[in-house]
Amino acid sequence: MILGILIVLIVVCLGFLAWLFCIAPASPRGDFAEMKKYDYAHRGLHEKDLSVPENSMAGFKAAVEAGYGIEFDLQLTKDKKVVVHHDRSLKRVCGADVSIGDLTYKELQQYRLQNTEERVPLFSDVLALVDGRTPLIIELKHYDDADLLCPLVWELLRNYKGPYCVESFDPYIVQWFRKNHPYVLRGQLMGHFEGKDEECKGFFRALFWRNLWTNVLTRPHFEAYDVHFRNNISHRIACDKMKMQEVNWTLRTAEEYKVCKNAGALCIFEFIRPEITDEDE
Repeated sequence: MILGILIVLIVVCLGFLAWLFCIAPASPRGDFAEMKKYDYAHRGLHEKDLSVPENSMAGFKAAVEAGYGIEFDLQLTKDKKVVVHHDRSLKRVCGADVSIGDLTYKELQQYRLQNTEERVPLFSDVLALVDGRTPLIIELKHYDDADLLCPLVWELLRNYKGPYCVESFDPYIVQWFRKNHPYVLRGQLMGHFEGKDEECKGFFRALFWRNLWTNVLTRPHFEAYDVHFRNNISHRIACDKMKMQEVNWTLRTAEEYKVCKNAGALCIFEFIRPEITDEDE
């Protein structure tokens, strides 16, 4: 009887230690001193009335001028140009049901963002516009294979002088940076996946991902977690006890911003203005 209890206790303890090992962040933790000076405009400082579209040069310029950091998304065109756009398809933002990966960059330029004069920009043009004036949170979309997308992104980043970090829902993209450029700040994007999401299909994969078990492969410097599920136990232990940097997305209310800011998280916001929010509190 006693032996059986001891075996159970040993198994539980080993399982607990294995869990902690899996969710542990990078070591050393990474320097976020510069990144923490800013709040981050989600897909640029775009407007709810669509007058300034998301992931547009106008939105990025507005964010720089307002003194915000910028979060945006990268993927590849058919001719392997790195462009800035969130969805795989142009349907939601441009009204055309066609995938960016099926278009050359030249073909892509015929489509306008939200009926404005803005087009899907090149990543290189965004870097030139920002020119180190504000930090960047750069999401690499999961639409393209990590071994194809990551080297092309790195070619454009390698000589960039401004502060930035990279992130992705795809742990293989985060792992690529761990293996090839380990001192670049890297983060794992995460939410409460159920297995039916485009980013994370399958019950067990969703279970592993949302509980940070992929950290054993990626050893991220930060976890960028959906604000509505930031109290996930693995996330809280990694951030609060293991001192991993927390990033929260996407904050759309003053209360969400206040909670995350007070917790020391990097805040990715949309349709609010943090400095105005602070005055209102």
